[in-house]
Amino acid sequence: MKKDTKRTVLATAQLVGAIIGVGVFGVPYALSKIGPVLGLAYFALLGAIQLLQHLFFAEAAIACPEKLRLPGLAERYIGPGAKHIAAVATIFGYWAGLLAYMVVGGTFLHILLSPFLGGQPFVYQVAWSLGGALLVYFGLDIVSRVDFFATVGLLVAMIALIAIGVPHVQPVHFFNTAITDLVLPYGVILFSLSGLPAILEMEDILKGRHTHYRFAITVGTLLATVLTAAFGYVVWGVTGAGVTQDAVIGLRGVLGDRISVLAAAFGFLAVSTSFFATAINLQSTIQYDYKKSRFTAWLLTGGVPFVIFLWGAKNFVSIISFSGAVFGGVTAVLVAMLYIAVTKKKLLKGNALGVPLGFAYLSIAILSTGAAYEIWTSAARLMK
Repeated sequence: MKKDTKRTVLATAQLVGAIIGVGVFGVPYALSKIGPVLGLAYFALLGAIQLLQHLFFAEAAIACPEKLRLPGLAERYIGPGAKHIAAVATIFGYWAGLLAYMVVGGTFLHILLSPFLGGQPFVYQVAWSLGGALLVYFGLDIVSRVDFFATVGLLVAMIALIAIGVPHVQPVHFFNTAITDLVLPYGVILFSLSGLPAILEMEDILKGRHTHYRFAITVGTLLATVLTAAFGYVVWGVTGAGVTQDAVIGLRGVLGDRISVLAAAFGFLAVSTSFFATAINLQSTIQYDYKKSRFTAWLLTGGVPFVIFLWGAKNFVSIISFSGAVFGGVTAVLVAMLYIAVTKKKLLKGNALGVPLGFAYLSIAILSTGAAYEIWTSAARLMK
């Protein structure tokens, strides 16, 4: 295999691994709220938006001679105020993600270990939250090695689950569905298809090969979108009305304990890769961008979501729906604005992506509306 091809495959795999994470487990439940046709429409629209977001972010990274993250890029090309908005959206989005990983990761550990150790899901959620945080603090080298193998295992397990589940799909489950929540699937699917944290790392892998860079982003995003949709429809088609928020418990009732163990193992791999990547990125952001000590950055990284978890935030799907629509939506709007700024300043000249700015403005309108509506509906639920 040629060196360029090898690097392109590696970069593509990194993006697929970054996208396919804990969010995929909320997709079957979300699809059951809107039915198969609207579900496909959501995937087509949000998959296209996320593909554009990844390409837009790559354009800003290519244009910038320094290795800046989103807050730095926002300040450079949009303005100082944008840096603070980006920082808030990034930090709160990471905290929401870590909270979701704590909740569902402990659930998967309970399925895997409770037959041997007993105990309630809450105990496993606390153990995973503390153990994962300690591993981040003491073992960054270990985390990088674990993350690579976990990503490989994650993809193998996901494809195996889809293959095993297909023969058990009951088409009637797709059509005995009433539309009960148009909003929740928006945030869940948007969250499940985001791979922005991997985009800058992909540039490092491909080292200035911009054509390969854009190709890897396009293939990686489309492949992850197809796999996520396939997983969502297969699990929903198997479990029907018994679909659960974490997808795995519902599979146990139909396919038995062995499949639920495989699914839980797949789930925990997805959670661990997402948890470690998110925690390390957030810890670095707090430590270096806000000049905090390593211990303080680590404590804020794991401590804030853990306190919120203990406070009672344990609804996995609601967490990722809100995070995807609000924090993910704000981040995506900033990314679209970056693309507009870079394009108008003609920083890439003849090597520009060439996507018309109208698509960027359209994505801003859709994402802003989605974020505002999610905030409004969440506030309405709290006031009841």
